[in-house]
Amino acid sequence: MPNSFDQEKDRLRQALDELTALNQIAAAINALMSVEQITQVIVDHCVRKIHASQGAVFLLEEKIQQVEPGDIFKTFIREFSISAERTPVHLNASISGWMIKNRTILISNNPDTDERFRGFKFSPLGIHSILAAPLLARTRLIGTLAVFNKKDGEGFSENDMRFLGIVGSQTAKVIENARLHEQEEKLTAIREEIRLASSIQQGFLPKTGVSLPGCEICGFNSPASEVGGDFYDIVRIDDHRIFVSLGDVAGKGIPAALLMSNAQAVLRSNLVRDGEIDLGKIADSLNNLICQFSSPEQYITAVFGIFDLSQNLFRFINGGHLAPILIKQDGALERFPQADLIIGIIPGIEFHVNEVRIEKSESLFLYSDGITELYSEDDKQFGDEMLSLFLAQNRDKDIPTLCTGLFENLTKYRGRRDQSDDITMVAIRVFEH
Repeated sequence: MPNSFDQEKDRLRQALDELTALNQIAAAINALMSVEQITQVIVDHCVRKIHASQGAVFLLEEKIQQVEPGDIFKTFIREFSISAERTPVHLNASISGWMIKNRTILISNNPDTDERFRGFKFSPLGIHSILAAPLLARTRLIGTLAVFNKKDGEGFSENDMRFLGIVGSQTAKVIENARLHEQEEKLTAIREEIRLASSIQQGFLPKTGVSLPGCEICGFNSPASEVGGDFYDIVRIDDHRIFVSLGDVAGKGIPAALLMSNAQAVLRSNLVRDGEIDLGKIADSLNNLICQFSSPEQYITAVFGIFDLSQNLFRFINGGHLAPILIKQDGALERFPQADLIIGIIPGIEFHVNEVRIEKSESLFLYSDGITELYSEDDKQFGDEMLSLFLAQNRDKDIPTLCTGLFENLTKYRGRRDQSDDITMVAIRVFEH
């Protein structure tokens, strides 16, 4: 029978072995490792230290906010000792439920007869003994560290329990930190992709307006987020004709931006064809494209047409968009409500060409609903009335000043409230020449 000295010596030797193993695990892990690499190191060391045949880390899916018995653990990494038969190991629903409920060390050296797992047989899976520790991060269960089948045949011991419990408590912190680091890297990559997408999208918009003897056309766009769904275009066709478009894509973010770029590409591609530009065919082409390749909730409202300086005439199609506003010399405003259906809802519909004559000292204003539907801090909408008042009061201003002035007015109106939608406008001004 060992005396107290021998017992103390064995205890100290065991403690030294545990400390050595823990130091080896800590030394093998660095801050740049992924979650998979970290768990690989931990499982490998635990299998070797405890003399188990197999080991695994099972992590709860990160999307699961509240766990209940029966929730599924994801097998994140599995490791086998060199001599072990590579039998598939799955953390059974009974073990998962027990761990979720008890959140403490689980040991079973004869699981087939263990009342905790009544009705489930482990021996067909090659499992004869189980030792598992909960992975708790800030009291939240994130998974389980488990080893199976003690090699000496005597089953897992209290020393094995203590060691795995210590490793489990430290593992949870390391894995949680690694997860946060990976999430941060993913967010950084996403932000960079969005920044590049925003840069590309802004590159699609005209860099400047168009000035000809007798007219000036200018546009303005301010997306509500990094990428927006509004677009506008100003393209000089020849010495007296200019193509103008303004559209609003349903939705926000990357999907809306992609649809926006496709719509703009379709409109521009029809301007480089030989022969007369047919607005009806352009609308039909755009409508059928969106109907064919977009989901039902994706559509576009748009106004696009050609301004002919020789006649001071703007011929345009309105696909479900806000009516253009004619700002007359005396400050009166006239809207042109002849709008067809929204683009991208029903294939094969007919779009009608409208005309508006812009006399000298008059302007035509096209805009998106991000202007009228902008809200102040006290939840009041800017609305049609305030827009009309601003346009009438600033009718004599040059077009760039009108557009930037309106945006400054909108910014002041919303105060500290976020811009909830894209703001886009295009104006055509006719003057003496």
